[in-house]
Amino acid sequence: MQNKAELKRRIDAIDFAIYESVLFLDTHPTDHRAMTAFENYKRRRAELIREYESKFGPYIKQVDDVTPGKTWAWIKQPWPWENKGDD
Repeated sequence: MQNKAELKRRIDAIDFAIYESVLFLDTHPTDHRAMTAFENYKRRRAELIREYESKFGPYIKQVDDVTPGKTWAWIKQPWPWENKGDD
């Protein structure tokens, strides 16, 4: 079983590949191999995010994820730099 931090790292790696593919396709728009790789990266990212969310909840906090109340409680969670690598 993968832990939360490992899944995040895998998603980050796929994100990097997607961004690089976009930059390459900007200058090589007819490269079919690059387009196929880009589509595969997008598909793999979706799979990883589904896996992450099935195990750990939402991958990205949305406005609807914040519970309404009299105070802004969302910021009471640890900030990314406060995590000790166990997330």
